[in-house]
Amino acid sequence: MEQVIIVHSRGCSMVSFFRILDSERHIAFCPMNFVADVYIGCPHACWYCYAPSFAVYGNYETSFQKFRNFRRRFKGESDFEKIEYAIKTGNVKGTCCRKEQESFVSLAIKRKHPLRIGSVSDPFGLPLESELGDTYRILEILIENDYPFIVCTKSPFVATPKYLNLLKSANGKACVQISLISLDENLLRFLESRPGGATPSAKSRLDALRKLSDEGIFTTCRIQPLIPQVTEYGMQELIYALAEVGVKHVIIEFLWLPMAHAKDMGRKLKIALDEYCKNGGKVGPELAKFGNDIYIYYKSFSDAERAYGRIFYSKRKMAELMPKFVKMIEEANKEYNTNMTFGSGNEETSYLNHTDNCCGVDRLPAFSEYPKCIGQTVLKIAKDKGKAKIDDILQFYNPYLDKFRTLWTKRERNGRFFLENRIFKLRAYTLGGSVEYVYDDAVPKP
Repeated sequence: MEQVIIVHSRGCSMVSFFRILDSERHIAFCPMNFVADVYIGCPHACWYCYAPSFAVYGNYETSFQKFRNFRRRFKGESDFEKIEYAIKTGNVKGTCCRKEQESFVSLAIKRKHPLRIGSVSDPFGLPLESELGDTYRILEILIENDYPFIVCTKSPFVATPKYLNLLKSANGKACVQISLISLDENLLRFLESRPGGATPSAKSRLDALRKLSDEGIFTTCRIQPLIPQVTEYGMQELIYALAEVGVKHVIIEFLWLPMAHAKDMGRKLKIALDEYCKNGGKVGPELAKFGNDIYIYYKSFSDAERAYGRIFYSKRKMAELMPKFVKMIEEANKEYNTNMTFGSGNEETSYLNHTDNCCGVDRLPAFSEYPKCIGQTVLKIAKDKGKAKIDDILQFYNPYLDKFRTLWTKRERNGRFFLENRIFKLRAYTLGGSVEYVYDDAVPKP
């Protein structure tokens, strides 16, 4: 009888909640691409944030300001009923952000593909979560239905007693990812604040990671973005602090600029960095040479790729720097007798990963149904078996398997195949009309 009532209420209206990130890059490289946002917009004030450019239409200033209009998504109790019914049954009609994704979302739920909460909005953003508790309700639904999830946040509110107790009740099916790019409060004062708002301090986020870790909750620090010539110099201090508080996994990804707003975003960051330098801060000589304008600095590299609506950092520089950060993690583990692992948010350097995906949740038995059909799996098979064929990959679950088939043989403008163009150490060759990949330790050769 209860189900009949829920089905009826679902027919009255829709709640845009579940979605699968289905860009080529996500399909091939992001195993945690089943996502949902509890709220709309974000209360934080990070000038390096790419989300406004993708979430809100308009010029840079318009999209940035609209994105800061942090507001509620759900209209009432019936919305929670629809979401709970979807999680219980896999019947997702009326709960997806895009109707054409319903079959993919349904499959993801039936496979218990872990749900990542907080894609372009903070699920623990204040004051809404303290006033409404909508994220608490969603987590309750997931936990009651034994469904694995990841929450991504910058808010220490996630580590308050009410939420700590809730997360502990998930019995290993919860992972908390907190974003923190530096321990330099002076730097964050300029990069993560604006008139009328500021992002929580580094200390408060580090304290939250400690509380979560002390309670046995799997914690990850997202050092995203790593800003070249700026936060790269504080990495050792940050990584050692993360090991000391018990963080289990670290994700590092270099800053990328949304192409549509890259110039304006570069100007805004320049203003912030100029003020930082006036107040005792320092940036690297390469960036200083370009007047602290990251956009112009990125453009100066011939191997800075422009793709997927983004401008990426120099591949050569990524290949040079990322192994140094991995070494820092390994040294921090020795110092604190910890087992913190590393994941690269840049697929080029995924060969350095300590785990089977960059999020590190494959360390948790409860996350066994995460998609394995990603570039890193191709890399691993190619290294272990000498080569990777498409049939080696098709055995693994992937919500967009047909699209992945297309990517397997897709050529880029430079003549390379899609996968080898994006992953260092991977090279393609054709045999009888088919494409196979081999592991080549001699690369990167950007």
